Amino acid sequence: MKGCEIMKKWIVSMLMLGISVTLCGCGIYFLKNGINRYLYVSEEKLAALSDAELYEAVMDRTEHIVDRVLMAGGEWEEGVNALNEPQKLVYSLNWLELEVNNGGIVQFFSNSSGMTAPFISEYLSLIGAYEHQKLYDDFILNNDIDVNDLSPFHIDDISEFLKLYEKYPSDIFDDAWYELDSLERYLVQYIREHLADF
Repeated sequence: MKGCEIMKKWIVSMLMLGISVTLCGCGIYFLKNGINRYLYVSEEKLAALSDAELYEAVMDRTEHIVDRVLMAGGEWEEGVNALNEPQKLVYSLNWLELEVNNGGIVQFFSNSSGMTAPFISEYLSLIGAYEHQKLYDDFILNNDIDVNDLSPFHIDDISEFLKLYEKYPSDIFDDAWYELDSLERYLVQYIREHLADF
């Protein structure tokens, strides 16, 4: 009889754990890794954060919105479109910077983050990152890239990815990008000016 009671408690515990994880959107992972620590911070407390903490908080909050859509079975594009315009700007430019710093501008266009390509030039202008904007616009113009149709960047394997680097030589862009200030500096200023939107 004692074994049955232990088994019942274990089953109830697992069910409760499953419900908690579902309701919290994988909250165990997120809380363990500190990702959700800024989700419910007031605007006043956000304003008091250091620039680095504020940036982290805003990224946590925007990622949370996108992740909720994904966990509900939606697509990444739906998640991005669930953001308000200032959130979308910060989220998109953060992904641009991550992709370029990881594998270059070609990686940005070939990954799902490329869906934000049509807005990037305007977003860079809105935050005052004019050198970044010029670099981006020149690369698109010089390589005849249609940011509204990135199908040439859709690939199935690494060999196709390497061919993209041959077709769209991005070394000059990437090297110039790495020499510019990080977008985070511009984004933090933008966030502080639009704090109520985050």
